[in-house]
Amino acid sequence: MEYFEAPSTIKWHYSVHGEGECLLFLHGWGMDKRIWKQQEKYFSEKYNVLMIDLPGHGKSSFVKTDLETLADDIIQLLDLLEIQECTLIGSSLGGLFSLKLYEKYPGRIKRMIFVGSMPKFVKDEHYPFGLDMAQFNKLEGQLETAYPVIIEIFFRSLFSREDKKTRRYKWIQKFRVVGDVPIKPALVEYLDVLETEDLREVLKAVEVPMQFINGRCDEICTQDTVKYIQKLAPNAQYDWFEKSGHFPFLISPHEFNDVLEKFLDETK
Repeated sequence: MEYFEAPSTIKWHYSVHGEGECLLFLHGWGMDKRIWKQQEKYFSEKYNVLMIDLPGHGKSSFVKTDLETLADDIIQLLDLLEIQECTLIGSSLGGLFSLKLYEKYPGRIKRMIFVGSMPKFVKDEHYPFGLDMAQFNKLEGQLETAYPVIIEIFFRSLFSREDKKTRRYKWIQKFRVVGDVPIKPALVEYLDVLETEDLREVLKAVEVPMQFINGRCDEICTQDTVKYIQKLAPNAQYDWFEKSGHFPFLISPHEFNDVLEKFLDETK
């Protein structure tokens, strides 16, 4: 295991496998870098695969700070590893981290892939997509009364009915049993990030190749949300997993890897 103590004082846990062009995988809320296990195994044969635990998740420590500082930390890690340019693959909250990295350091980013992610996660009177504030408030309240059980309940809710019928889903449940529970203050902090960040203008300004990979049955990043995103980023590539929910890379890892690899090959 590798650790990097950043200027923010956060001790980031990361792993690096393979050689060549760097692929940086960023997980979502309440998860950790282990969710990319099948991607790490596959892509490290051709690429330098870098996976990190976001602060307060997995084995990374937590300090309350902002996305700008966390972006600085990640760039410091890339500098330490002598990585000048990388491709970002972000799941859900990881996509917001990706956009913030691009906003601050566009010259360090070669491509961006978003999985079940969007530039703004909460609805308002002018933006009818994402989640209601009431849903965020309910989840935050449940963290106070039912932590850490609520994390697993939330995780299971992100899979479609068809996902849950698969043998792969049963394996995922066993896999999740072994691991570190995210730190509660970190979960609350990143709920606040999801509630407040609006990076639509950043997305519109992205000039590197982009790919959006989504499940048709995702109840967070819905089909209507993706249609809206297509207006913001009309030149991006859009790929669908017909029966999947929020985590197509977990339920259909081989098919997901094929879709991602094809995009990487076409945008070298």
